[in-house]
Amino acid sequence: MTMRVVAVLLVMLLGSSTAVAPASAQSVDPLQPSTSNAMLYFWGNDDISDCWQSFDAEGSAGSADDGFGDEVDGGDSQRLEVDITCQMKYNFDEDVFLNPTGKISIEFGVRLDHAEAESEEDEDLNITLMKGNVEVATKSFPDLAIDEDIQITWDLDVEENTTRWNLSGDEPRIRFTISKVGWDSSGTPCEGVFQMLKCGGSFRLYYANNQDGMRSQIQFPIVDAPEVVEDEEPEEDGIIPGVGSLPGFGLLSGMGAMALASAARRTRSPDH
Repeated sequence: MTMRVVAVLLVMLLGSSTAVAPASAQSVDPLQPSTSNAMLYFWGNDDISDCWQSFDAEGSAGSADDGFGDEVDGGDSQRLEVDITCQMKYNFDEDVFLNPTGKISIEFGVRLDHAEAESEEDEDLNITLMKGNVEVATKSFPDLAIDEDIQITWDLDVEENTTRWNLSGDEPRIRFTISKVGWDSSGTPCEGVFQMLKCGGSFRLYYANNQDGMRSQIQFPIVDAPEVVEDEEPEEDGIIPGVGSLPGFGLLSGMGAMALASAARRTRSPDH
């Protein structure tokens, strides 16, 4: 009877020890990136004075109802000057790891309106991917059509400096910049001190909730966090190589000794 009770207790303790094994480190929170939630969506207000990113596909609360924002430069500026940065709405809860052989797929829907005249100050539309405050890569998009919806796509190789994105510091950011000659109400490029009519231009950024079929999102090739391999040590005092001490090992050892002692008493001859 003693042996049976001890055996049952051993099985229960071993089962409880297995239950405390570490689970996958990747989060399943819909607000957080994971292998199954790897798309970053873009949202913002009407004039793009507030632009944010979230891995939540339903995170459009507070975003412009029309699904896009316009920055309009008017008055006497004579140029379309844009410098906008979209930031994460939520910080990472844990580090994010990317497939070193994968690609970061960047897509944005935009619309530009400016004069086709050229000047030395001109700067084409540039999109910069940032890792926190550090610039990862910048791509220029020259000769974009004027006053037309444009779907921009950019596939970026994962490099050594983008395989790991640390929490609370390395969250991705996107920056848009452009500088072009504006136009006046007559359709004439703005130039010279004798310019009498108001000048300007506009930059439109489509958000993830737009109704025009434009995509503004980034697909990250997220993988599970790499396992930490511990140095193997000799097995003693409940230490398992690569695992460490098991919960209740001392109790298991004591009960094992009790079982052996009980078995010895049961097999001992009555004459001894």
